[in-house]
Amino acid sequence: MKNLLLAILMVTAQWAHAKVSYNEANCHKETADEAKIKMEDMGWGQTLSQMKEKYTAVYEAGKRLELRAYVENGEFILPADNGQKIVLSENFINSVRSHIEMALTRKYVDHIFFSDMGHAHLFLEKNLYEEKVKGSDSKDRKFLYETMLNDKTTKFLYHTAEQLKMLGEDKKPVKDRKTQWRFYTRNLVGTNKPFVPLEVVYNETHSHNTARGESYEKDTYRYWGAGFDISASKDSCFEFKHQGNTYYFDISLYHVKYRDLSGY
Repeated sequence: MKNLLLAILMVTAQWAHAKVSYNEANCHKETADEAKIKMEDMGWGQTLSQMKEKYTAVYEAGKRLELRAYVENGEFILPADNGQKIVLSENFINSVRSHIEMALTRKYVDHIFFSDMGHAHLFLEKNLYEEKVKGSDSKDRKFLYETMLNDKTTKFLYHTAEQLKMLGEDKKPVKDRKTQWRFYTRNLVGTNKPFVPLEVVYNETHSHNTARGESYEKDTYRYWGAGFDISASKDSCFEFKHQGNTYYFDISLYHVKYRDLSGY
């Protein structure tokens, strides 16, 4: 046990000082002609096999999030819809990468896009919220998100299996072992420190086991619903690894949209 703890501490220390790995050719500012992922590329109530097919199609087509992060003058920029440029820390990006890699390795998730592991909400440490966030101008995205995303006390709640069909006609988890595993492990909490193990939380009062602020350390953290999205494609910016292979993902503050806005 002592040796295992030492190994974890050593890897954590290495991550803390690691540079962000990214594909420089794909980390430019968004262009109008690049392929964008839309909600029609996915869909609700997917089976496990359908989700795999849709993810493969999105990844290989290089479809990316709108208003995604990019690199500019050596800084990692997350654009806001009001034109502000949020500067992301290397620690934050490496933390998100480690959440992805751990979730895949432990089979908590299968795919990195909205249908599965594709969005995160925030748990803000209460002192951070009271002293810096509370009362701040909601239009000042730069101040708010640099404060929240780059603070090492912030935690991230990922709702996974978002578009997976998990319940049968009887409103109970379908009788499939893999799908039931995904149902019971769908709420992942990651810290803003790379390689710290993910937590799995459960909300027995919700039909789809969707956990929010009511079910996580209420005396220590405050839930913040508007977090960030992640989505992977071969043309994305930031690197992650799985089973010895290298893949890429993007980060955005905004959810995937429908092509036809009347259905959004």
